[in-house]
Amino acid sequence: MKKQKNVIIRLPKNIHQEMIDDLRRQHKYAYERVGFLYSYTANIDKLTTVITCFKYEPVSDKNYIRDDSVGAKINSSAIREAMQMALTSKCGCFHVHLHDFEGLPSPSRTDKGLNAVVESIANVASGQAHGFLILSADGFYANIKMPNEKLFIQPTQFSVAGYPMQIQFAKPFNPKESKVYDRQSFLGERSQFLFENVRIGVVGLGGGGSHIVQQLAHIGIINTTVFDDDKTEDTNLNRLIGGWFSDIKKATLKTLVAKRMMKKILPNAKIECINDKWQNQPHLLQKCDIVIGCVDSYAQRQELEAECRRYLIPYIDIGMDVTTADKNAPYISGQVVLSMPGLPCMFCLGFLTEKKLGLEAGKYGATGGRPQVVWPNGVLASSAIGIMIDLITGWSGLIDRVVYLSYDGNLETIADHMRLKYASDKCIHFVPENTGPPKFKKI
Repeated sequence: MKKQKNVIIRLPKNIHQEMIDDLRRQHKYAYERVGFLYSYTANIDKLTTVITCFKYEPVSDKNYIRDDSVGAKINSSAIREAMQMALTSKCGCFHVHLHDFEGLPSPSRTDKGLNAVVESIANVASGQAHGFLILSADGFYANIKMPNEKLFIQPTQFSVAGYPMQIQFAKPFNPKESKVYDRQSFLGERSQFLFENVRIGVVGLGGGGSHIVQQLAHIGIINTTVFDDDKTEDTNLNRLIGGWFSDIKKATLKTLVAKRMMKKILPNAKIECINDKWQNQPHLLQKCDIVIGCVDSYAQRQELEAECRRYLIPYIDIGMDVTTADKNAPYISGQVVLSMPGLPCMFCLGFLTEKKLGLEAGKYGATGGRPQVVWPNGVLASSAIGIMIDLITGWSGLIDRVVYLSYDGNLETIADHMRLKYASDKCIHFVPENTGPPKFKKI
């Protein structure tokens, strides 16, 4: 029996809001409006496809046809323009309209006729997924024609990258009562359902990452992918949560230390251990809904952020360092940065700079030997987990938050970094059209 394909549609919050605002505009005679959403299709593995959306175009007023029997009818010019965009950009195309109510939308009898429009567009860009998308005030419905497939299917997940995120699963929500999570019920009725279905990636399982995975298990995050190619050494035990003294002699992989600890806390956890650099198996990172990076170098952070931006994945970075100056006490500092697609990146925020990368490269990437202790890692990891939980549940009520926290380990304070005052509203380094798999051009 053929397994059900896992199809994830991702779009930035600014594009989602742009669609909602446009489709709510009144038309002179049409009852509703129509637009086209453009995307790129990435086949992550045999069973997983990620569709990343990068541009929305409204249908021009002149391209509507007066027809009182339907909500909106558009002419052949509107269809040709959409087909031309799909052909020229080699991208996917989704016909979009709005059912303006709360709850999950469903197609009307007229909407089902949109399959013919989708088939026409698919003929000019056969390597991409195409379909029609119905929005509601807080939900989604899509009918998708996958590349080289005859039948239409529905996606298994929608994910809107924003603060907070909007995540919808095809799996039905069935409330469960559990005394284990009773004390965190303030996070919302759907919180535990979301925790059981999202996938969190953790890159780096040393001081910070070991705190992260411990808290993920306590919260009830079922699906986790952890990346680290390192083994337990004697210099790790001062900060490796879950590490045992016997792991030094056994040279236990840090991924296995993490899995052992998480399974003791959450027996039904599904932990995917990657004993390798994430760059060697990037498809496993691309399937994650949120990635938390606990890496050492600026270059590693740059690469992780770029990959997450490409696949519209929120990336949370944590890190700490201890510096000394002549005749002064050591100074512990650290940061927590949220890199959200569509919002300022780590370059925009001034955390990553060409100067920092250049100085690091001048040392041939040697960033080892940095002082590390357990308590700053715990503070930073807890802050990162708090941001992740708020992204998933929206429990705090904060909207469109940009996060760059600065940690002073000497004063034991964590606060907004002063650079936040000067951050732009948009990212100038990652272009929306560059989402999805890399595209190569002949020169």
